[in-house]
Amino acid sequence: MTAVCSAVLSVAALGLSGCAATSANGTDPRLPVVAAPTAPPGPGSTPVTEATSSADQRMAAASPTAAGGLVVTIGDSIMAGLGLDSDQAWPALVARDTGAEIVNLGCSGAGFIIAGDCGDDYAGLVEKAIALNPSVVVIQSSDNDSDGAQDDIEQATHSAIDTLHAALPDARLVGIGTLWHLDWDEPDAIGWASDALQSAVDDDGGVFVSLGQPLRGRPELLQWDGEHPNAQGQIVLSDAVEAAFDDLGIVL
Repeated sequence: MTAVCSAVLSVAALGLSGCAATSANGTDPRLPVVAAPTAPPGPGSTPVTEATSSADQRMAAASPTAAGGLVVTIGDSIMAGLGLDSDQAWPALVARDTGAEIVNLGCSGAGFIIAGDCGDDYAGLVEKAIALNPSVVVIQSSDNDSDGAQDDIEQATHSAIDTLHAALPDARLVGIGTLWHLDWDEPDAIGWASDALQSAVDDDGGVFVSLGQPLRGRPELLQWDGEHPNAQGQIVLSDAVEAAFDDLGIVL
């Protein structure tokens, strides 16, 4: 999503250009955030701690321990939780609810054809995902590509998904359509981005999920910029993701 820079947000997973984003808890948004279950540890168990600022330590903390293996998510500022703490972004909420171990590579401002505040476009995030050797990769198309040409969006999307599939042939690929909940009509590129991702994921044997637009027309679920979900909005998104996954039999 594109961040509104009049005053924008630090979700200120899932925007944008013009604002350098830092998370509310002071962590570096360019580094992957490990979202882990937050239930209190039982007797004798090792408590879950926040990921450190070291990329190597973050990668080590992401070793697959959940029943379904490691899950990596790739997306823009909505997925990243711009303006919120990292544990309020929807991938962290899904991790809490399902017990899955999720590394959230959401990058504010990023898309398939545009680099985000982390310095990477989705191609760069794909390389980081491959290095983690996940069993599931969830990737969401972004309205950050809305100024791009249709052919460019399609080519970049297919290239990124093909790279993922070639490097991780046994990983399950899950695509999620572009979110748009601003007050004005969706630009054509929103549909192009979702269609391109669906085509690319289908071609490589993955699964495509359309969440619809669960935040459209619900300003109470958005931060002051009218674009990025607040904490309650992220809960609505996590519920929508979990329901869609359940309907399609996707187990994390």
